[in-house]
Amino acid sequence: MKLKRRNIIIIIICISVLFVIFWNVNKHNKFYTSGLNGIIKDIKSNRKFENSKVAKFVGDSDFNYAFWIYAPDESDLKIGDSIYKAKDSENYQIYRIDSSGDYSFYKTLKNRP
Repeated sequence: MKLKRRNIIIIIICISVLFVIFWNVNKHNKFYTSGLNGIIKDIKSNRKFENSKVAKFVGDSDFNYAFWIYAPDESDLKIGDSIYKAKDSENYQIYRIDSSGDYSFYKTLKNRP
């Protein structure tokens, strides 16, 4: 009886460890492999990381916490900017409306310094 209980405990621990590993890998892959394209509706500071921002996009009802952008200057991100992040990339391309009313490339930001 003790041997069976010990085996059950070992199996539960192994499954728990595998679950934690899978969850962390899946979380990282979701960010890295996901693309992003949207126009900023609202911006707020991300409390977890200094100088990083999270954005709410036009058409979304809440902030998108899956994508945080390192933006040390206040002028790096503005409401109305368009953001593009290609799949399998850490670079965010920021486009801003120019004097003719068209979006033109402004700068590239990353999710870390």
